[in-house]
Amino acid sequence: MIRQLLSLLDRTRAAKTMFALHLLGGVFQGVALALLVPFLAGFLTGAPDVRWFGGVLLAVVIALAASIAGSVIAFRVSSFDLCGTLIRKVGLRVQELPLGWFQADSTGKITTATSTGISTLSHLPSIVLPQLASMGGASAALFVAACLYDWRMGLSLLVAVPVAVVALGLLKRTVIVEHEAEEQAMEVLSQRIIEFSQLQPVLRATDSLRHGWTPLEDALAHEHRTTDDAGKAKGPAGFLFHTGVEAALVLALGIGAFELLGGSLSPTVFVALALMAVRFAEPVGMLAFFVDPLHQGRVALDLISSIIFAKTLPEPDEDRAQTPTAPFGAQVERVDFAYSPDKPVLHDLSLDLPAQSVTALVGPSGCGKSTLLRLVARFWDVDAGAIGVGGADVRQVPLTDLMGSMSMVFQDVYLFDTSIEENVRLGREGASEEEVRLAARRAGLDEVVERLPLGWDTPVGEGGSALSGGERQRVALARAFLKDSPVLLLDEVTSALDGINEASVTAALAELSQGRTVLVIAHRLSTIRHADRIAVCNRGRVEAVGTHEQLYASNDTYRQFWQDQSCVERWRISREQE
Repeated sequence: MIRQLLSLLDRTRAAKTMFALHLLGGVFQGVALALLVPFLAGFLTGAPDVRWFGGVLLAVVIALAASIAGSVIAFRVSSFDLCGTLIRKVGLRVQELPLGWFQADSTGKITTATSTGISTLSHLPSIVLPQLASMGGASAALFVAACLYDWRMGLSLLVAVPVAVVALGLLKRTVIVEHEAEEQAMEVLSQRIIEFSQLQPVLRATDSLRHGWTPLEDALAHEHRTTDDAGKAKGPAGFLFHTGVEAALVLALGIGAFELLGGSLSPTVFVALALMAVRFAEPVGMLAFFVDPLHQGRVALDLISSIIFAKTLPEPDEDRAQTPTAPFGAQVERVDFAYSPDKPVLHDLSLDLPAQSVTALVGPSGCGKSTLLRLVARFWDVDAGAIGVGGADVRQVPLTDLMGSMSMVFQDVYLFDTSIEENVRLGREGASEEEVRLAARRAGLDEVVERLPLGWDTPVGEGGSALSGGERQRVALARAFLKDSPVLLLDEVTSALDGINEASVTAALAELSQGRTVLVIAHRLSTIRHADRIAVCNRGRVEAVGTHEQLYASNDTYRQFWQDQSCVERWRISREQE
C-alpha cells in the first residue's frame, strides 16, 4: 500500500524521509531504554558510569529530534503533497476522461474520492504510518537489545509472532466484510435522511410524523445493529491477537524469573529486561488497532487510483490528426460496440447523416439509440467499424476539436450552482452580452428571466433545482445557440415537459436545427413528423431508413412504434359526469 501511495505523489522524497525519521526515532527510543540497563546496574552497585547515562541522554535527544522533524514533514506531506496533489490529479484526470466514463455513479465516486477518500488518506502519513514506523523501530531495537542481554528471554518474545500473524489475518478479513456492511448501512441511512428532509411537506400534510417515520427508524436501527455486529465479529480475532502477545510477555518474564532464582541473572538486569519486554509488547499489541484505518486507507487509495489511472481515449498524433470540414455530414460505417464482452449493443450498424438535415432515431427501448448518439460524440471508441464527422474519423480528431464542432442537449440538464447568465455563457467563453441575450431570446429563455426578481443574476441552485425542467431545457438550448456548432445531438428533450414548455422548446429546436446536421432520439410524434429522415433501430442495427410515409407502409417495427405512440399521446385524464 505504501508503494501505491507513493506512486500517486509527485515528490516522494519527503514521504520517504518522514518514514525514515520516525523509524529512526523509534529505534533510538529502544536504544535509550537498552542503555539504561548498564547504567542502572552500576548505579545500584554504587559505581554508576556516567558515560552510559550520557548515551541514554543522547539517544533520547536523537529520538526526540527525529520524531519532531518527522512530524513536521508528515504534516507537510499530508496537507500539501498528498491532499493537494491528489485533488489536482483527480481534477486533471476528470477533464481527460471520455464522456462515456461519466455514468450514474460517477458523480458520487468523484465526490467520495475528493472528500472522504482524501481525508482518510491524509491520516496515513500524518498519524498511522508515523506511529507504525516508530513502534516498529522501538520494538526491533528492544528485541535485539533483549537478545544481547539474555538470548533466552529475547527469543521467547518471538512466540507472539505466529499467533499475531494468524490473528491479524483473521481480523483483516473480518474488517473487510464488516466494513462493507457498515458502508452499505450508512449509505441507506443517508438516503433515508435525505428523503426525510425532502418529504417534509408530504409527511406533514398526511400527518405521518405522529408516530415517527418508519423508513428512517428502520434505517437507524439497521445501522446500529450493523455497527454492533461488526464490533462483536472483530472480538474473537482481537482476543486471539492480544492473548498471543500477552503469552509471549508472560513466557519471557517466566524465563527471566527462573534465571533470577537460579542465580544466572542479576535482579537489576532482570528488572531492566522486564521493562524492555513490557515496552516491546506495548507497541506490538497496538497493531490490532491499525487494521481498521489501514483497510479504510486501502479502500480510499483504490478508489482514488481507479480515477487517476482510469483509461482515457487515445489522442491522435499531431501529424495524423484530422479536422472536420463543412458541410459536416456524419457517417456510421458497420459499427460494433459492447459495454462489456457479454453485453453487445450494436452489431454491424451503418447510418448516413446528410449534412444540414434532421435524422430522427426511433425504436424500442434498449435497441441502442442512446449508445449510437453518444458514439457519434465519441463517448467511447467503437469496437469495430468507424464513425466520421465532416469527412474525418472521430478517432483521428483531437477531442477538443471534436467537441467544438458539436452541441449536445439531453433530457436531464445539469446546471452549475451559479447565475443563469453564467450558465448560458458556458456555451462559448468570451461571448458578448449582446450575443448572450440573443441566444437566450432564440431559446425562449428571455421570458423566464424577465419574470425572475433577480433577472440574469438569479441563482439556479444545485443542479438547477431552482428552475423547472422546462426552464433548465431553455438554458441548455441557449448554450447551444451561443455555441453555434454545425452538428447537433439531441436526446428527446421534450418528452418530460408540460405543454407550455414543450411548445416553447419545440419552436426553439426547430430554429436551432436550421442549417445544422441533427441527430435526435425521438419519442414524440411531433418530433418525428418534422424530421427529414427517420432511422428505425432494432436489436442493435438500423433496420430501415426513410420518411414517415415510406416506413409506415413498409416497416413493421416503425408501424407498431407509431401506433403505440399515437395511443399514448391520446391518453387523457377526465372526470366522469355524475
